Amino acid sequence: MDTQKLPRDSRSALLRAARELIFTRSFENVGTAEICAHAGVRKGSLYHFFSSKEELVLAMLDELLRDFEREVLSPSLDGPGSITDRIDAFVNAIHAFEAGIQRSSGHLPGCPFGNLIVETATYSPRLRNAIKAHLDQVKGHFQRALEAAVERGELSADTDPRAGAERWLTLMEGILVMAKVEQDPAAILRLGPALHLLLGTHPDADPNRSATTTRTQET
Repeated sequence: MDTQKLPRDSRSALLRAARELIFTRSFENVGTAEICAHAGVRKGSLYHFFSSKEELVLAMLDELLRDFEREVLSPSLDGPGSITDRIDAFVNAIHAFEAGIQRSSGHLPGCPFGNLIVETATYSPRLRNAIKAHLDQVKGHFQRALEAAVERGELSADTDPRAGAERWLTLMEGILVMAKVEQDPAAILRLGPALHLLLGTHPDADPNRSATTTRTQET
């Protein structure tokens, strides 16, 4: 038996189980025994890797952010194209990300960071600070995309990328709330083009058109 592979597999299984259970229910509603059972590991394995459920969730959030950056933020915002193209790519990518979670879990979670901050902000400073740091990183991707658009002359020189990034994050959270309410990732495509109106990247954008439709019509 590969004794070094087994512990690493157990840690990954615990992170995956925590994500699946907590995202579809809540932090308080899911206990460590259930997480271990779902992961298929002994309860002692959790405390081998993490000192508490909170530590497990902190690691889970770090992993989620890496996945979100790899699957949504970097491909859509760091690639070629105008700011209009990048925003449309972002909307399509976040739609695919949420739809993928729904296919695997049976539930559309909305924003896991937002869900946890609403639930835990008043009693877990560590989780609150970690989630704030993660959302600040997401906001940093938005700000850099807007700064690049200003440098290319796609947005006016008096554009405030920092304020725009904050508005972008706020609208994204609202869109994900609506998608969660409807349990339908199509809501992201329906509401996502409103980012253009908010950020001034496409004054004629129709918020009733999906990002996919908007891109097709413009080409």
